[in-house]
Amino acid sequence: MLAERWNLLRYRLYAPVYDFFATPVEKGRRRAYEVADPKPDEKILLVGCGTGIGLEHLPDGSEAVAVDAVPNMVRRTRNRAANLEVDTEAVVADGHRLPLKEDTFDVVVLHLVLSVLTRPEELLAEADRVVSEDGRVSIYDKFVDPDSPPPFPRRLLNPLARLVFSDLNRSLEPMLEETSLRIESREDVLHDLFTVTVARPS
Repeated sequence: MLAERWNLLRYRLYAPVYDFFATPVEKGRRRAYEVADPKPDEKILLVGCGTGIGLEHLPDGSEAVAVDAVPNMVRRTRNRAANLEVDTEAVVADGHRLPLKEDTFDVVVLHLVLSVLTRPEELLAEADRVVSEDGRVSIYDKFVDPDSPPPFPRRLLNPLARLVFSDLNRSLEPMLEETSLRIESREDVLHDLFTVTVARPS
């Protein structure tokens, strides 16, 4: 698909400057890890890992797998993991079709990726497949209320936002309908522009 090729191209170009532009939303990412509360003995999957910023929030002793479709991002994740001394297997893979076994991970991290991918429902289905029965999925993104129209500024800016980085007007709840994942907790962060959610298999 043209949209998927554009995603790969733009994030390949963004890789060298991604950390700089991600800085303003790092407070929300940190909160998402606090709420998910990964433990040192848990196996963690980061999908759409980008440059591996999320590795900085993992507890000592963690075992992580980091996945991204953009090779430039995966290389940066490997370098960050080495510098942080975090046990991480970083691989290039499509989040719509994860090359991973089912019921494998205690925590699946989907941070700032569901608003980017062209078929987010498929990624959530994959997260549902690979998370363990008593595991959890940490979701951090810029969602809107499914029961209300998006605020006018979002509607106004969304055509440009979708072209440049991600969709501003997606709702999480409809994406979860075809999965067993159910929202356990949800809170608004960063002036209600983003949400931090934990979902679990029902």
